[in-house]
Amino acid sequence: MAKDNKISIMDAIANEKLGVEDVLGQANAMDDEVRKMAEDKMKEEEKKEKADELIRISKQATWTNLRLRIEKNYTNKTDDIEGAALKKSLELLNALKNGEKDKKPYTPAMYLKDLETLVDESVKDVAKAGTKRRELLRELEKSYVGYYGYSWSNPFNRINRAIEDNRR
Repeated sequence: MAKDNKISIMDAIANEKLGVEDVLGQANAMDDEVRKMAEDKMKEEEKKEKADELIRISKQATWTNLRLRIEKNYTNKTDDIEGAALKKSLELLNALKNGEKDKKPYTPAMYLKDLETLVDESVKDVAKAGTKRRELLRELEKSYVGYYGYSWSNPFNRINRAIEDNRR
């Protein structure tokens, strides 16, 4: 450890040329090689932290896009169900106005029964689409175990609440 311009600790103690503070300071002194190793290690840790952050953000972005696709597919499906129900409802209304359906007399009681059947079928279709959506969301969450899927969901929950609030 002793270099040409430094006195070894053992020599300093033996010759009592240095005080205790000087001996301890010299023992704890960092040479250039140690400083360089520390700097390299710090730079490597910074690179690793940046790489980890990039990985996390990339996973979040991928997760976000998948979640948006799932939500959009569900919205499209429910829009299709509503559109089909609207079309069928208009057909029932026209049949009621004309007083016949399929060239048979059509009464208000028949209309109410057909409308109830239409609503029941639409509700079943929406429930089926909702089940599919929940399955896909569970699969998405399982594929990102150890990440922050719950916190990533919060903005979507806010979007969904805003959509629902504005439908009323």
